[in-house]
Amino acid sequence: MPESTSLTFDLLSDEIRQSSAIGAEIQLPPGMPMLDLDRLTDNDKNTLRKALFENQVIVIRNQKGIDPTVLPSLAKIFDPNASDVHSAGEKAVSDPKNILSAYKAGRIPRAPQVGIIGSGRFQYYEGLKELEVVHLDHTLFHEEPLSQDELDNGYTRPYRWHMDTPFYERLPGEVTILHSIRIPNVPDQKMKFPDGTEKTVGAGATAFFSGARVFSLLTPEEQEFALNTTVTYAPQAYEYIRQCKASENGLTIPNFGREVPVENLSEWSWDKVAEHPMVWRNPLNPDRPFFQVHGCCVYKLTTRNPATGETTVIDDVEKVREVVYKMQSKIYAAENIYAHHWQEGDVVIFHNRGVMHSITGQLAKYKEEEDKRRLLWQCTMTSTTPPSPSGITRESTTRVM
Repeated sequence: MPESTSLTFDLLSDEIRQSSAIGAEIQLPPGMPMLDLDRLTDNDKNTLRKALFENQVIVIRNQKGIDPTVLPSLAKIFDPNASDVHSAGEKAVSDPKNILSAYKAGRIPRAPQVGIIGSGRFQYYEGLKELEVVHLDHTLFHEEPLSQDELDNGYTRPYRWHMDTPFYERLPGEVTILHSIRIPNVPDQKMKFPDGTEKTVGAGATAFFSGARVFSLLTPEEQEFALNTTVTYAPQAYEYIRQCKASENGLTIPNFGREVPVENLSEWSWDKVAEHPMVWRNPLNPDRPFFQVHGCCVYKLTTRNPATGETTVIDDVEKVREVVYKMQSKIYAAENIYAHHWQEGDVVIFHNRGVMHSITGQLAKYKEEEDKRRLLWQCTMTSTTPPSPSGITRESTTRVM
């Protein structure tokens, strides 16, 4: 007989999910208030995988006090081939040439695969005498920042949609795990969308959209193009765009000209530059593919005509961004975005190869106030398995609603 399972999951409510195709909450087995991987059966682990790869973001509530060393082992349930190295490298990014250094993220000494992110100063935390983490201000990211009136009225935006990977030398992990330690006591904020719709989000909410949902919104011609296209990312991508500002929706860089010339980047070689399919395979459902592209870091597109074998290359960066944006921007509507409203103790696992995510929230003005500091753990480990192309034809895909 098959092994029984007592771990279950429930989809988030229709009011929260809307058309995002995202979100489920895990119910741990009775008598297991804190996640204990040693007590999970194989069926429990299969249920976890099913919950994630069907819903892309899952949450386990009330996990305050979980040991950080659990998170890397939890990640390997979803990617047994994950390395034991954080996808950003063995140490937190500190090189000022890399825009990611601005977050001042730390690492937990006893669990170096786990980063520390948030907003505020902390002392003697997890073996670190001094820790200052930064929730960056929107002005660093957007070509046209929020107005003072918008700030005064509690508006925020997605900063820059991305997946967790350096796009150089190391492969993206299958999953990222976030754990909330402290949540700021700050009123909810609002996101405004092009059609005038507004979405209320928690201050500092992590926003997500599904690559499967993006694919379902493409025209048949766009789907055919995407299925046969490979994306080359910029060399040392986060150095290349460190002086660039994103569009209002965080999906692209609208103006060309601030990029760091490739000859001025840190040493690099083409064999280490990231090159991935435009459409990635769903681990549990190959006919439900993900359009998975970081629109700000794209550099070149190579498309193969499946009928003739002829290859077409677009290597004008402005044009590459335009092509990607035309397809990906179809997702940017309130009903397609899931914004996780953090509670202290949440463990959120998201499918890093199936969703794009973004920081939101205007928190800078609160950073010195004791009850408005923010602290999260982040575990994302580089995989040893390259992302798989979907390997399907457009006719066999499943439409995601």
